[in-house]
Amino acid sequence: MATRALVLGNEIAVPTAAGSATSFAQATVIRVVNVSGSTGTIGVCTVVGAATTNFITIPTGTVEYVEKKSTDVCYGTGTIRAAKVGFTG
Repeated sequence: MATRALVLGNEIAVPTAAGSATSFAQATVIRVVNVSGSTGTIGVCTVVGAATTNFITIPTGTVEYVEKKSTDVCYGTGTIRAAKVGFTG
């Protein structure tokens, strides 16, 4: 069965600098799409500007769902867009 997402926020461009990282309105799940035409990354860290960030690669044209703590913030590379979502049954 395919994952169904409940849209809870507008899709925005993922910030590209640690100092601009966002929690996506305290989301615990975000839907991430890479629209850049090349590989990008998204990082999750505990505070804006944190030196320690955990990154994953987002291949071009793909969608990933990232689960995180509501207080965690994200930033990335490439043209990555994301939105706050929830999972439905």
